[in-house]
Amino acid sequence: MKGPRRIYDAFYASAGMLFTQHHGLFRPYHDTVFRRFWSHDLEIDELSDISGVIASLGGSSGEFETYVHGPARAEHNRIIDEAEALGVFGVPTMVSNGELFWGGDRIDLLVERVQNPESIAAALGSRHRK
Repeated sequence: MKGPRRIYDAFYASAGMLFTQHHGLFRPYHDTVFRRFWSHDLEIDELSDISGVIASLGGSSGEFETYVHGPARAEHNRIIDEAEALGVFGVPTMVSNGELFWGGDRIDLLVERVQNPESIAAALGSRHRK
């Protein structure tokens, strides 16, 4: 893996993620984009590059481009607004029952909360939402 070469506008890559979620291609899309981006083999801010990935996975590049020029921006922005309202500020971030878990080192805490819901009230105190 190599570091990024510049600052990217990842909208097309993000729209590709949303599109492939709707079309059952998310996992292969994610794995392909991740590997190719970090190998400097994909420009995530080029519509043709992302359309090409989707087509290579059996998706429709035409439908994807229609989505990009249609509802993708509004869906993308709505998700970002919702995440910011929850306090999400980095990756990975997970929210469960109003509790924010940020960073890979917090995944075990999230698993504990899911497996032992009674621990939520003790951890959150007055911030616990019932």
